[in-house]
Amino acid sequence: MSLMFLSVAVIGILAVSLIYTWVLARRHNTAGNGLDTELAKPVKRHVYLINPVFLSYGIFFALLLLIIVFIFFGWSR
Repeated sequence: MSLMFLSVAVIGILAVSLIYTWVLARRHNTAGNGLDTELAKPVKRHVYLINPVFLSYGIFFALLLLIIVFIFFGWSR
């Protein structure tokens, strides 16, 4: 039962990350004349929070930590 829950949770997180990345990519303006455009102020303030790659890594390591804790406390009994 817990393996099924973890599988559904991982697939859900992957789906949300994919949709989040797709929405941000569609919102992004293309560069004109080969030069980068100016960054928006919210992006300048939260460079790492808005980046979907860092968000995905953060979610991955949080889940990895949860799995390690779950295995440790599950097998220590």
